[in-house]
Amino acid sequence: MGKQLDFAMSHTNGSIVVIQDVQTATTLKSNTKTVFAVSVCLNTASTKGFIDALRLSKPGDEIHVVYVKSFLERTESDYTIALRTKFAKLFAAIHEEMKDVAHATYGDRVCTFHLLEKKKGYTTPQAIVEFADDVGAHFIVVGTNVLRSREKGKEHLGSISMQILMDSHKNFVIAHYHPSE
Repeated sequence: MGKQLDFAMSHTNGSIVVIQDVQTATTLKSNTKTVFAVSVCLNTASTKGFIDALRLSKPGDEIHVVYVKSFLERTESDYTIALRTKFAKLFAAIHEEMKDVAHATYGDRVCTFHLLEKKKGYTTPQAIVEFADDVGAHFIVVGTNVLRSREKGKEHLGSISMQILMDSHKNFVIAHYHPSE
């Protein structure tokens, strides 16, 4: 799958959905609830991952936005506070739109923010994959941007996103952010 994914990432500015488990992927089209685990940070690519999960979801689906803080981080840092605030505002905006039923699009999704504490000896990818397993996620969503390119000597995915995908057998979405979008 690595070569096909590399080819797809090289030739598109759009997001990529990779199906590894056809049975659970069918939840996207059925009346069965679909669960998404979205790995986030403050960068725009991970925010696009959340938006992609919204676009793929249907009423009643769950979207778990997940950030793993450092093992040594005892209290919330300015970074985690900014991250929590950012997603709280996004969630509020989504649910505010439900008041105008004629224009409601995504307010009927269940969106939650999870600030995970990394267990001693765990990596960030391991913590995210374990969380996705615990909530029964059908899809794991990660972000990347076009600034990561082979021409610049970088892999298409960052090390954390790549390891999350390697550690899991779940379906996944790579939210490929392009600044001109």
